[in-house]
Amino acid sequence: MTKTNFLINNYDKKRMPYENRGKEYDKQRKRESRQKELELITTELLFECQSYKKLQLTPYQELRVRFLVNHFSNDFKMLHGQAKTETIILAFIFYIKINEVGRARLNEYKITSKYGLTDNIFEIIVCRLCEYYMKRMPIMPIGTTDYDHDILSRNGGEI
Repeated sequence: MTKTNFLINNYDKKRMPYENRGKEYDKQRKRESRQKELELITTELLFECQSYKKLQLTPYQELRVRFLVNHFSNDFKMLHGQAKTETIILAFIFYIKINEVGRARLNEYKITSKYGLTDNIFEIIVCRLCEYYMKRMPIMPIGTTDYDHDILSRNGGEI
């Protein structure tokens, strides 16, 4: 390596030579900037949803949406590989709202066509969300000895 290349590599870094920060620091900074970006997108979408009377969320519902966004911030592509971030966050908003209100038609809202949320994409995201939680939080019987759980699981719940 020539002296010129060494100097170019030495001074071409984003941090100063006296800063002794490594890859972990850079990863942490990227993670923090991604979190801020997601919080900003979530806030904008929640504000935009307030203009629709049926989509107005309570503070508790907004908190639940923010929890889902923070929980899946690194795994959005796991929920839907081709959907945009805004589309997935909007699906979270509809998921939280539909859980409490009931069935809502997505095509009634202009915001869904604006961000590309269709019934098909919504169903895929919700199914993968449920699958994720079912894999990580299995149902455990609490102190019951009345049933043989192996037989129930083989027969689809019937004895």
